[in-house]
Amino acid sequence: MQFKPNFDLLRMWGDITEIPVKRKPFIAVYKRGEKTLVYMCDMHRYNISFDMVDMCFADDFEIKPDVLVAEMENTDYERKLGLHWFQHINPVHAIGVAAKKNIPIVFADLSPNQMVDVINAGFPDNQITREDLHRILNAKPNSDGDINQQMHAYLCLYGRDRFMLQNIAMALNKYNTVFAIFGNMHYAIEYFVLEDMMGKPEYITKIKNMRGDFSSVKIEPIKLCDFEVVKDDDKKS
Repeated sequence: MQFKPNFDLLRMWGDITEIPVKRKPFIAVYKRGEKTLVYMCDMHRYNISFDMVDMCFADDFEIKPDVLVAEMENTDYERKLGLHWFQHINPVHAIGVAAKKNIPIVFADLSPNQMVDVINAGFPDNQITREDLHRILNAKPNSDGDINQQMHAYLCLYGRDRFMLQNIAMALNKYNTVFAIFGNMHYAIEYFVLEDMMGKPEYITKIKNMRGDFSSVKIEPIKLCDFEVVKDDDKKS
């Protein structure tokens, strides 16, 4: 069985009215034959997403990865995860955890130069440079929006999400168990393609607090002072 994404099933940014799971972050687990895909739908820079990563890589998580496919720029220079970078974003945390466990890692996002090439191919009359990328990536993707929003939507549909799906498919063709971590909105664009390749997933929406279970702890805060609203006369004194 060879996996190949059907890009005709990709959804346009701006067309997304709902995603299958409302509670974020979440995990979609696909199984087809001997192949398993664990797709971690991340909320970048949220603490709960760090818990999601740690939960998936924990010894008691029943699925063990053969490879990690991550939302990281596909560049050719050596990467080292310094302290601050390691803490910066959840896919980087996943990469660090996988590297310490000697799990192969795939960088499955476009480099800045590749992003520029994609946008310029789609907008021949509005050529951009690498310096324009920050402005475009900060615009909310919308195929019917302003030029920056249109460029961002086009970049995802014809560049980033295609490359992510290509890497997932190639990983499934080579390995039995694939872990993937991308932003949850990428999943909203891609999930029809994923279901076409792998069938319906099972969703994990309960993310374990890896720092401790406080559900049975009774909290009785102490009160040190009363709050009083400052009146106009008091503000002048």
